[in-house]
Amino acid sequence: MCQDLPYNTTFMPNLLNHYDQQTAALAMEPFHPMVNLQCSPDLRTFLCALYAPVCMEYGRVSLPCRSLCTHAKRDCQKLMDMFGVTWPEEMECSRYSFKTFGNLR
Repeated sequence: MCQDLPYNTTFMPNLLNHYDQQTAALAMEPFHPMVNLQCSPDLRTFLCALYAPVCMEYGRVSLPCRSLCTHAKRDCQKLMDMFGVTWPEEMECSRYSFKTFGNLR
């Protein structure tokens, strides 16, 4: 899902504490139908920011902003309900800053 992003180095462990890309990819599986059906222009970007974050200089990682999370969740809620997918607690939008995408951790 995140292979054709404009970056080719990711930071592991990711923001959800997955230590390798295979584990992260498996954890993203429930969201594939929503991404494929394009329920939100923000879902893929948000998921990839969490599961395959771009590696910045000095091992810093860019965090998604709250609005990206909120839009993705809101736009895809009906499809998630249809597919029986719940928004994981560790992805709750209140965990992210209101600042624009690109916050550093």
